[in-house]
Amino acid sequence: MTNLVSVQKIYGQTLVEMGEKDGRIVVVEADLMKASGSRPFADRFPERYFQVGVAEQNLIGVAAGLAASGLIPFASSFANFISKRCCDQVSISVAYNRFNVKMCGSYAGLTNEKNGGTHISVEDLAIYRSMPNMVVIVPGDTVELAQAMHVMADYEGPVYLRMARGPMPRIFGEDYIFVLGKGCLLQDGDDATIISTGIMTYESIRAIPKLKEKGINVRHIHLPTIKPLDEDLILKAAKETKAIVTVENHSILGGLGGAVAELLSENFPVLLKRVGIRDKFGETATLEWLLENNRMSAPFIVGAVREVIDHKISYKKGCCNFEQ
Repeated sequence: MTNLVSVQKIYGQTLVEMGEKDGRIVVVEADLMKASGSRPFADRFPERYFQVGVAEQNLIGVAAGLAASGLIPFASSFANFISKRCCDQVSISVAYNRFNVKMCGSYAGLTNEKNGGTHISVEDLAIYRSMPNMVVIVPGDTVELAQAMHVMADYEGPVYLRMARGPMPRIFGEDYIFVLGKGCLLQDGDDATIISTGIMTYESIRAIPKLKEKGINVRHIHLPTIKPLDEDLILKAAKETKAIVTVENHSILGGLGGAVAELLSENFPVLLKRVGIRDKFGETATLEWLLENNRMSAPFIVGAVREVIDHKISYKKGCCNFEQ
């Protein structure tokens, strides 16, 4: 799990692989091919590569038109731009019509680092989750990224793919199979459940040995698909562990934490702690510093798990009965 793999390299390679198999695959860029890594596709298929310049709204308009003509466009920009600058175009031109456009947001969340606080996406998951007809995917490593891209291409309808800047540590082996709408049980346990996505799955993996040292047996679920949500897997964990910690590289408002909270509140309320960006904009700094400053690194995940377990014990001794 310590091997670092370039997100941009895998994105570009996978686009070329898909392009060679399916002539309908096209790529639309808004002057950020270095960030996304799509240059190999431009070199291999120049006639299927469209550079619109720094014009994100036009990016989506062009992509929607290409999809309407029967093509499968992969349109990419920074996650912060492709979610906010062209929100109306995605909602009306793509989601409303259920056009087959694949929106790819690169440098997502805190991984944008030193490009500046205005470039750090803290709302993109909330925006895309709220759009009807939209699928939302956040890969945990590059193995999952490549598989997810193939699944996206085969899926008929709009998809938002949220990509970290990278490089990313490798989590999954070559035998791993990404299934749209399904989570992955990385470790079983009954004291509490960590539900993570994206780069925070590796950060959660780093926290687990520290929890074991404290005698805490935690269940760990990785959710690569935020919409549709793997409701059965989440509710099973809630019923069996009675305590949930969500961990995400996004605002705790409207992202993974919000999705899990909504599901639990309507079906099986249990103790929930959300680890993520807490109702604030990003800052200009390294990823390591940003994770620490936002209380999202492994030690803070350990603390969040201990907190929900302490509350669970207190509630079981008091008025609340979790043995439903």
